[in-house]
Amino acid sequence: MKASTNFVVASHVNTGTADHDAHNKWPSTKGAVMRLPKLHAEASAPDHVTPYGGLALLAALLKRIGAATEIDKRVSLLKIHKPYSESDHVLAHVANLFVGGECIEDMANLQGSEAARRLFGAIRLPDPTTGGDFLRRFDGRALHALDASIDAMHARVWKQRYGKKKREVATVDMDSTVREVYGRQKEGADFSYKGSWSYHPLLLSLAESNECLRMINRPGNAPAAGGAKEALAEVLPLLGTHFERIVVRGDSAFYDADLMNYCDENRVGFALVVPMMANLIALADALPSEQWKPFRPRQERDDAAHSQRERRPDLRTQTALRRNKRNLALAEQWCTEFQYKPTRAHRAFRLLVRKQRIVETSTQGELFERCRYRFAITNIEGTSAHEAIDQTYLRCDQENVIEQFKNGLGGLWMPTGELHSNAAFLVCARLAFNTKSWLAMTALPEECIRWDWKRFRFAFVYLAAIIVRHARAITVRLSRAHRFWRENLTALEKLRC
Repeated sequence: MKASTNFVVASHVNTGTADHDAHNKWPSTKGAVMRLPKLHAEASAPDHVTPYGGLALLAALLKRIGAATEIDKRVSLLKIHKPYSESDHVLAHVANLFVGGECIEDMANLQGSEAARRLFGAIRLPDPTTGGDFLRRFDGRALHALDASIDAMHARVWKQRYGKKKREVATVDMDSTVREVYGRQKEGADFSYKGSWSYHPLLLSLAESNECLRMINRPGNAPAAGGAKEALAEVLPLLGTHFERIVVRGDSAFYDADLMNYCDENRVGFALVVPMMANLIALADALPSEQWKPFRPRQERDDAAHSQRERRPDLRTQTALRRNKRNLALAEQWCTEFQYKPTRAHRAFRLLVRKQRIVETSTQGELFERCRYRFAITNIEGTSAHEAIDQTYLRCDQENVIEQFKNGLGGLWMPTGELHSNAAFLVCARLAFNTKSWLAMTALPEECIRWDWKRFRFAFVYLAAIIVRHARAITVRLSRAHRFWRENLTALEKLRC
């Protein structure tokens, strides 16, 4: 499948010139508006219509960033190309995930579509069996080569978007997720800390654009931060070429002296959550009261600054008190910082401490008051403790990235029985996941970066289109019945130019 087709885009009009909204007339009769008339079905002429008109956006994007060229230049798995190359297989998996395919078998939907084949300039597309066989050819070396080809696509998109000037900061969020599997013969699967038979993938993402920088498959019993330093070492040269500063964030599972030393030695900032430890609690208890400053969470400050409507009542607390249940409420917070040298660390770093006063109440009134601490560590200077704590906990947004990768895209299905082949599927899913961000950065409204995949597909993928082949070009005729046909038309023109 080669993404080398030249597109000519046209909007498709059935009859008349009025917009779709003009047909929303007020009914002139009483009763139900939806009268459910009798329907007669018949087969239409064999025209080349597809419900996935948004594949034109994908094909134009892949051509613009040279996806097929980058993959074929680095990935070499097939001795004989009859007829597919490595890029054909990879991009077939990407297209399947892009349109909402949930398993390898769903590739047959695109394989049997003449319109889809025309969009990709292909005579035929790989079938599901061939796609699965291709994934089983991967080893560790081929996985690194495929990751490197996607890194080259990152560089092309950033260069087209921002030019030669470096951007100010790249924030890399690190996290892992447990993917439970049910096959008893899944190679590499193991029992996770949750007790389930699973894999334990590691995800590195770019907070500013929701781009996935690495998706690494690991056995279920792998530690959460296992391989994080090695993955970070792979992406730092790419980020250093296009960004002035790099900041790495992670939860308490990534609190590791080797990782902190590596970041500090390479002039990379880090902001990591620190697990609760007895010695840190003792140090916090010994701090004088005048050292603590009042702390308000970022969300609370934003709500107070922008919200103009009255807040709704706290129904949870009211229900708990009415039913004589104990209720825990966060009453006040304070923050401070001091220098702390972790074990095996090369030097001391800023340890940020947040003190929380928790009040437990019931129908009898206030029962108990307790104190709880939250810790974070960073090597970033020039910010207040307040700002540094905000920066650290903004990493929680990566949970949304993981959820969309898992459920929105369907990129964590683990469709085969081998560790490396499932890892190859994850890397293909990484490329598919990034296409949404790349389209938003090059052709679509930038707000689409934050959209979930369901909303994105309804707006820019599920769009009826007729694909017409001429002597030297492919014409994509978009239906005006879709409410985003103008945005799709504009985006295709931008990508074509």
